[in-house]
Amino acid sequence: MGRREELLRAEAEGWEELIAVLDATAPELLERPGVNAEGWAVRDVMWHLAFWCSDAARALGEMGHGSFARDREPDGPAQVDVVNDRELERSRGMEPDQVRSELHRGRSAMLQRFGALEVLTADADEWFEESGPLHYAEHLPELEAWIRAHPR
Repeated sequence: MGRREELLRAEAEGWEELIAVLDATAPELLERPGVNAEGWAVRDVMWHLAFWCSDAARALGEMGHGSFARDREPDGPAQVDVVNDRELERSRGMEPDQVRSELHRGRSAMLQRFGALEVLTADADEWFEESGPLHYAEHLPELEAWIRAHPR
């Protein structure tokens, strides 16, 4: 199995786990804060993942067209935190169903752009893995703990 297939398999497995947890979340809990130390709600985690999948799709598309510039990307945790805060605020007016749709849309775009790449570069590998399977795995434990603490 090549690296691309390995990444796609990891993404699919992580996505399946993520969706199972989101589907197990009672609707009344989607907007209740407290999932993580930052006080996010489930909908905020969904938006966070949706945004980064969409941004990975953007970056992967640029890579495919030869216009990707690493120096335009967030550099380091402080810059990533600024982007996260901005995006969290931007999503505040969205309903949970809209956020969930954006999560599915962002993932689909990321998968499409990743699959369209002729060559899997180190940048493409990193963007896809960090925005997909590693990112899902980062947030799954807090979501699972939240669900266990608030059973239906």
